[in-house]
Amino acid sequence: MQSWKGSRAAAPLILTLQKRWLAIYSSLCGNDVKITGVGQMLVFIDESGYPRPTDSTQNPVLLGVCIHEADIKPVTNQIYKLKENLYGKQDEIKSTKVIREATITKNRSINKAFAEGMVDIVTAYDIAVFAVIMDRPEQEIIVPDHHLPRQYYLLLKKVEFYCRKHLQGKAMMIFDEIHEEADRKIADALTGFLFKTDLGRSFEHILEMPLFVSSAVTPSVQLADIYAGITRHYYEQGLDKHAPETGFQEWIKDLYDKLYSRTENNHVKSIDGSDYIEYGFQHTKFLAYHSKEDSVLTKSE
Repeated sequence: MQSWKGSRAAAPLILTLQKRWLAIYSSLCGNDVKITGVGQMLVFIDESGYPRPTDSTQNPVLLGVCIHEADIKPVTNQIYKLKENLYGKQDEIKSTKVIREATITKNRSINKAFAEGMVDIVTAYDIAVFAVIMDRPEQEIIVPDHHLPRQYYLLLKKVEFYCRKHLQGKAMMIFDEIHEEADRKIADALTGFLFKTDLGRSFEHILEMPLFVSSAVTPSVQLADIYAGITRHYYEQGLDKHAPETGFQEWIKDLYDKLYSRTENNHVKSIDGSDYIEYGFQHTKFLAYHSKEDSVLTKSE
């Protein structure tokens, strides 16, 4: 899996690699194939928690941050300046460090300012955020080899429909790397979904070659990490069901509302001709894998 070790160079490296891969894609498809759209989209993906019975999280989240290619440099610069001003260094600041009750109850003002600054970035640019919120399963979810876990294909759908509506070109999926074997499984399953399922083959805006990077040196992936942590806490605190009752809950709701304002619900026509809404933030309980047999299923649960 492709990755690199660097710091501020991550943004131009991503853009350079994206251009190379788009050129390779065009040559493989043939000269008569054109990638249309007003620009390319980079989708930074991270998760907070994982849907397994033994996981400590109650509502694991898979989240994608969609950033226009032209905005990568200024967004990266904003993150760089935020860290420099608050911490005086460029170390990765994980959501588990800042999105926690102690940030409010123990008045950890620097961590609070960092989380708020990272969220403010989403409101300053034309950025879209999509998320799949899950419940911790009671039993282990068995995903056969070469099949895409359901939360990933649900997220892909949201990005595809968003790009389709806004006439975007290809969207590159950029994942926070785990380890080579796990990354390879996701890459194989993703390309298998795009090439072997009816729904996947209908997608025109998802680049078939995902990228795996280290969040420690790729600032925009850190956005996805912070946003996923906020979204998870919002649901685990039950704020989708009741008003905030503590200072921490009020803070989480304020951050979440800003993220939610950057998502988009799309009206989509299913294969039977009926209309349905593809929700930008989707809470789903069904996490079976996505196979060819259920490729006709396009409605959001």
